[in-house]
Amino acid sequence: MISDEFKHEVGSYMQRQADRLLAHQAGIARASYNSRTGSLARALASKATVQEATVSVPYPIHIRFLDLKKTRSGKKKRNYTPIYNRYVYGYLKSDIWRMLMAALPKQMIRTIEDNIKTLK
Repeated sequence: MISDEFKHEVGSYMQRQADRLLAHQAGIARASYNSRTGSLARALASKATVQEATVSVPYPIHIRFLDLKKTRSGKKKRNYTPIYNRYVYGYLKSDIWRMLMAALPKQMIRTIEDNIKTLK
């Protein structure tokens, strides 16, 4: 029912959003975070992969902990800059969801029209 052309369109949109996400996060990392091992900078400089409507981003495991507002001891961080949750949900979840909600009805109408034309 869903054409290969539509799948390719969605995949390319997901790839663009993932690239925009990594570029934005790399800017935040350069401006707000000190580099210790360089794993965050390397991960954000790499490329995300999109396969079968799944986006894979090679994040280091500690990136989610950078988003916490408090330290291990419970004290509030002096310099807090969100780098993970806010942008992942914004770029990947919300933007891709909006694109799909606009594109799926168009694809369904196109498919129904093609089916009606073949019946005539």
